Amino acid sequence: MVHIGPISEDSGMARSVSAARHAVVIGGSLAGLCAARALADHVDRVTVVDRDRFPDAPQVRAGVPQAHHLHVLITSGQRALDQLFPGLIAELHAAGAVRVDAPTDILYLAPTGWRERFPATHQLVGTSRELLDWTVRQRLAADPRIRFEPAHDVVGLLGADGRDAVTGVRMRPRAAGAAERNLPADLVVDASGRGSHTPDWLAELGYGRPDETRVDSGLGYASRRYLLPPGASDGWKNIVVMPQPPRSGRGGVIYPIENGRWMVTLGGLGGDHPPTDEAGFLEFARGLRSPLIHQAIRDATPDSPIHGFRNTANHRRRYEAMPRWPEGFAVVGDASCTFNPVYGQGMAVAARTAVVLAEQLRDSGGTLGRAAQARVAGCSETAWLIATGADLRYPTTVGPRPRRGGALSRWYLDRAADVANRDPYVQRALTDVFHLVAPLSAVVRPAVALRVLRGRPGPQLVAPPSS
Repeated sequence: MVHIGPISEDSGMARSVSAARHAVVIGGSLAGLCAARALADHVDRVTVVDRDRFPDAPQVRAGVPQAHHLHVLITSGQRALDQLFPGLIAELHAAGAVRVDAPTDILYLAPTGWRERFPATHQLVGTSRELLDWTVRQRLAADPRIRFEPAHDVVGLLGADGRDAVTGVRMRPRAAGAAERNLPADLVVDASGRGSHTPDWLAELGYGRPDETRVDSGLGYASRRYLLPPGASDGWKNIVVMPQPPRSGRGGVIYPIENGRWMVTLGGLGGDHPPTDEAGFLEFARGLRSPLIHQAIRDATPDSPIHGFRNTANHRRRYEAMPRWPEGFAVVGDASCTFNPVYGQGMAVAARTAVVLAEQLRDSGGTLGRAAQARVAGCSETAWLIATGADLRYPTTVGPRPRRGGALSRWYLDRAADVANRDPYVQRALTDVFHLVAPLSAVVRPAVALRVLRGRPGPQLVAPPSS
């Protein structure tokens, strides 16, 4: 389990006695910001290099196109962020983030029917991605050990003569005609996201390339922010409508964020993607399995353009299994393992990975290597199994299927999800797993399995439950 408790100069994760003096983080998104905080207690200075210029307020920036869409901060992510940045979640709430009690505040339409609104076992944080990134970045900007190098592209890694090690990065300003320069470092962390060039860079240094696994459900989605008319959100804070293939491959979510706004994300499988024009977006919402989201937004005031997104494949690079690995280097976040964003795991895994990175630095005397990359991979394992397992249930999905036990596992998990609609004990077990605070094995504990095998304790709910 990830250690939970604040990281500070006086904590057990304080500065290691180490030769490392300078660390470079490639990428200033959430994974990179969290990694910078983890590194700061083990070196004299950290440089965060990003291709963008950072905004002076909570604003969406080009390097984070996902910021236009729904982001869910699950329990494990909240705990990890509060460990890295004590008091951060309270700070987000003070800035207007909305507390959503799960499942009490949620109208959830599963493939087999509506779920009861049981007493809350978890809380979600209703915030935009730009507010979260801004709040974290302000914490780092106040730390004299950390500096930002914006508007620079990292174009390669620096290797060491005669030994397996990364000793810095090659970088180039984004200004026309600017010259490339070397930035030496004792530790380098790649947090550059889905478009990471590390496979190419490692190949250039003679390490070869990692094996890669890709599982793509063909999901495409679109999002828009709204101001709802008074009374539109009557007794709920979140509506989730799941697809029900083959009857319907469409789904949708409406979710509160700061300043009284609501994020609406609509998605579809198998090429049935939501349009990004006004009429088409509303008509797609009308075609969901439940009319509730359409009813909420049909008379609402749009607060943003409609943004589409198609790059939703799960993609894992198996760096931990490479025959050779350089010391002083780690790959984290989406640069290592990317999940279908619809499952809301990416931010939590990024924050938890930074906590694990800090623990590895403490345990190893301030160094990075194969053991660190293995721990990074372990941080992604449960989320990977959840996301790919869910996506592989759809006939449109392209990717390797489990060789053994796949059909039985899918049958059991589908049955567990159905039972969870009416059974609070099973619902709690599933939710703990989805929030990454319990292992997958929690859903097959004897007490849970017995309830799952008995079946749903009551008929399917054909109408949304009242609060």
